[in-house]
Amino acid sequence: MILSLIRKQQDGHVIFISLIMVLVSLGFTVGYLQFVMSERFLHLKHVAEVQARLNSISAIGKYGNPFIKSPLFESDTTFEFGEKIALMNGHSDNIECSFVQNEITGEFDLESLGRGVAYYNGFGGEPIEAIHWTRVRYRPETFAEYMYFTNEELPGPVWYGSSVNFRGPDQLEGRVFSNSNITMNSACPSFVNGPNGELSVVETAGNFILNGCNPDGIFEGDYTENVEPIDWPPFEGHDKVRGVANWVYDASELITMAGPEPDTLLMTDLEFTATGFIVKQWKYVVPPYVAVQGNAFNQPIYLNTFVHPYESYYPHTYQSDEDPWLPASRASFSDGAYNNDEDWGHFDYPTYPMPTNPNDYHLYQVVSAHDGVIWIEGGQVRVHGIVRGRFTVATSAPTTYRMAHTVNNPHYAQPKLVEMKNSIWITGDLTYYDSELNGAVRQGSSNRLGLLSAGDIIVANTAENGAGNRRLGADVIINAAMIAMDASFTIQYWQNSTNDYWGLDVASRIKGDGAGLFYNSNISTGNNDIRGLVHIWGSVTQSNRGYLKRNTTGAYNIMNGIGYDKNYNYDYNMRDYPPPAWPENRNADGSRNLSIAAFGGYKP
Repeated sequence: MILSLIRKQQDGHVIFISLIMVLVSLGFTVGYLQFVMSERFLHLKHVAEVQARLNSISAIGKYGNPFIKSPLFESDTTFEFGEKIALMNGHSDNIECSFVQNEITGEFDLESLGRGVAYYNGFGGEPIEAIHWTRVRYRPETFAEYMYFTNEELPGPVWYGSSVNFRGPDQLEGRVFSNSNITMNSACPSFVNGPNGELSVVETAGNFILNGCNPDGIFEGDYTENVEPIDWPPFEGHDKVRGVANWVYDASELITMAGPEPDTLLMTDLEFTATGFIVKQWKYVVPPYVAVQGNAFNQPIYLNTFVHPYESYYPHTYQSDEDPWLPASRASFSDGAYNNDEDWGHFDYPTYPMPTNPNDYHLYQVVSAHDGVIWIEGGQVRVHGIVRGRFTVATSAPTTYRMAHTVNNPHYAQPKLVEMKNSIWITGDLTYYDSELNGAVRQGSSNRLGLLSAGDIIVANTAENGAGNRRLGADVIINAAMIAMDASFTIQYWQNSTNDYWGLDVASRIKGDGAGLFYNSNISTGNNDIRGLVHIWGSVTQSNRGYLKRNTTGAYNIMNGIGYDKNYNYDYNMRDYPPPAWPENRNADGSRNLSIAAFGGYKP
């Protein structure tokens, strides 16, 4: 009896325990099934999100990027593509392209946004959207990509010759590009590789005119001819620089274009310092002229008279064919003394010392800053000093003013409207705060300088730059990216200290302006005015090739001649961070060359 009761109790426990085990197993099974379903849902969601991201990237690549690179896309354009584009398990229905300006640096980036959509099923089988926005920010390639870029290798307006050649001992390191033929002198130059193993790249949209030079001997890296040209000029970029200028100095504010007196001009001097820069402006006028005995054409020559020690020398100006006081034909000047139908003149530049009395300055300003764009409106600017920070210096388009007149000059009996190029003059070394003693730029330096001239960029004939055949020093060091939009990067060779080529050569052509000896303290240095080397660690971009040395076989029949040899080196820091608001370059069809500056997801 007792054993029977015990067995019945055990059977009940077994059933109870079995029931508990079944319920526990069912719980595990249901939980596992829920886990599997949840994981499957999360997996499908993750797959759809990846598909949506890939759809957004694909849409940018297929529709956004070609448009943002094209000539159709400009700063005031937003491109929106609203049509559904069938893609991976979904579509893209919106691509936006915009022009982004950095409010701090003034630099411009291009941006593409792509909206991608993909679908996955919910627990009830209903379709759910996965949406992803991808943003790609591009930095347009600028002219600072090139160590040397020239649109036309023939010399610019101040030329007196038919070509400008690369020659020994010229040495260029970095990327070289020309939209025309690149000509070598038989004393062959060197295009060398960079210090960190970067290959030199030399390209031309024309041909290499080797003149006996062995390509294997002058090119260390890659060289290619007949490539696609780069669009020129960057005037659109020039306007954008003006639009973001942090400091604007008006050098034309005293030009009235009225009254009997000539217009008063303002010269601007920028001296960079470790804490910013110093701006000085002073008044000057183009001096009146007096007539003296005629030249070989029995025409009067007009020489300068000066009425104030701070006026600049303004050299003789020779007018175009339409002027009655020159021969009707230009053929009388061999090798062509004129460029197009423009008035030909040397440059208006005061090498005379700046005022020493503070009262003689129109403006004297000390600026503490380390980043920004400096715009000189309506005048020329002199630059020198030590740069600490990131700056761009730019000048405006040519300035029209009323030139001086005199009753002794029948051609200038009344004030004459003339146009002055607003050039940038380098009057001494321009180096970065952390550069090596020889001017070499350190890898990773954050210092940048851009010189954007609407005219020329000219190495001035100053004592600091080796004037007078290196009488008081030699060489000039330049740390900068430079663009001479309307002419050339050149030197002030028409004012020199030679015996024969400092003044007018009226029998054939004009070689000097007659003021060279004065600029060099009334000294004469015989046949030579060799000023040393132009050391550049940066970038040179110009419309026409500029002379850095004048000698035989050109119009100056002297050896060694007048000017500098070249030591051109690229600042590789420019590739990632050019000067503020630096103009972009474009291909001949107007399309942009882009590099990716940022890439990632975006939440609008």
